[in-house]
Amino acid sequence: MIQIQTKPLGMVKKIGMGLCLSALLAMPLATQAEAAVSLPEKTFHWVQSTSRQNYYFNMEQMCYRVDAQGHIELDHLIVPTVRTYDDVKIEDVRSKRRWNGLSLNGFGNLVGAAEYLDIDLNSKTVNITQHDDLDSNFGVINSDKNCGTIKLEELSDKDVEGKFYAAILKYADAHQDELIARTRGTLTHEDELKLEVKKHPEKGLSQSDQAAAHHDKQATIAKAARDLEHKKAKAQRLREKANAAVQAAEAAEAEANEAADKLALLQLVE
Repeated sequence: MIQIQTKPLGMVKKIGMGLCLSALLAMPLATQAEAAVSLPEKTFHWVQSTSRQNYYFNMEQMCYRVDAQGHIELDHLIVPTVRTYDDVKIEDVRSKRRWNGLSLNGFGNLVGAAEYLDIDLNSKTVNITQHDDLDSNFGVINSDKNCGTIKLEELSDKDVEGKFYAAILKYADAHQDELIARTRGTLTHEDELKLEVKKHPEKGLSQSDQAAAHHDKQATIAKAARDLEHKKAKAQRLREKANAAVQAAEAAEAEANEAADKLALLQLVE
């Protein structure tokens, strides 16, 4: 079983693994280094399988990084992962070590690897802070530190690695409260406010901003009301003018009719 020793809080940022990596693997011992290695579903989330390896991440130990002051860094996600190999992949690892003149001690019982990721959510990079080759007892055969950085933006949607990291980020976003509760640190007041806004967007404005927004809304309503009254008044004026015009027309018509009647009488008298 892999044993991960935690460090004093001031060294957490340096090693990039936080205090959440202890007891990474707790599972029944395997008897052979075979491709079909069973991992406990309660602890490990299976993401995908390729022709050579299976991809898992540890749900129970995933957390955020903690700085030297004990503050949780929400922009750094710490994720323990495990990959189990098939026979071809195992032989490929051995061949590469043999080619590079590296020790093969213990690699006759190779079963896979554990990697510890520090995912920088701001820069969108994956830092592999540690790579452990595992034997069939899930003990560490060989351990390497600081194994490189991967830029997520350079991975396509169809890339196997890209799919793996995307699944991790999706899970972390959906279980953020769990990750925060698991991380041995405290949130800054600023981060607490950001999380509150994320959960309740309507609370995102300060009191002064809310007052200003309310004032603007009331001003808009008042302007719309004034415009409506102005249009009603204009319509009323036009209606009155129209009524006056109708009355004038009726009076003129009456005068014309009266004049016509007088003319007709005069013509009869003659």
